Amino acid sequence: MTDSKASKEPHTRSVNSQITDAVTQTNTMNIGLAPANSMATLYQTMAQSMGAALQNSVSNQQHVNTLNLAALSQNIQLILQPKARSQQPIHFSPVIIQPNFHSEAHSDDNDAEGAAPKSGRSKG
Repeated sequence: MTDSKASKEPHTRSVNSQITDAVTQTNTMNIGLAPANSMATLYQTMAQSMGAALQNSVSNQQHVNTLNLAALSQNIQLILQPKARSQQPIHFSPVIIQPNFHSEAHSDDNDAEGAAPKSGRSKG
């Protein structure tokens, strides 16, 4: 059956030195190329994001130019209208985004001058 002498000895084999050199060189190359690969990935990511930013700026500029062309054509149309229509100017009320603090301050001053004292006591 089996030899008891062979089962007691460890089964150790030596590896060819060329194989160990190849594995060592591969590991060294992987470790050595890691910083270069990470920098290459960084550069590619930066190039892609800069390209997207430039595409967005070109797109925004095209939209602005389209709006400018629409405003220009509208103004030319108003200029070239017959005189009968252009005698009555169209007035648009301005759009106020922020409240008018100046008018509120004057209304508070007017209330303070003409109003009676708030407490029940009179000055005397």
